[in-house]
Amino acid sequence: MDYRYVQPSASFYLAVSDNEVVVYLEDRSTVYINTGISLEELPEQIQLQIMDMLFVPDEETLYDFLETYSS
Repeated sequence: MDYRYVQPSASFYLAVSDNEVVVYLEDRSTVYINTGISLEELPEQIQLQIMDMLFVPDEETLYDFLETYSS
């Protein structure tokens, strides 16, 4: 596998790719984390927000979300 270090940004976006939640850096194009969280596992309101690229203001909020919804 090919790994590269990506410096976290101040804010993030949650989006969907292949029916899974993906975290993008604030540039909206650089993938920060492939979460492995299926979009279908989330509440409908959150699904809709993520399909529109949900803004996450900081790293703490991001990791709170990941802890809440990852298995």
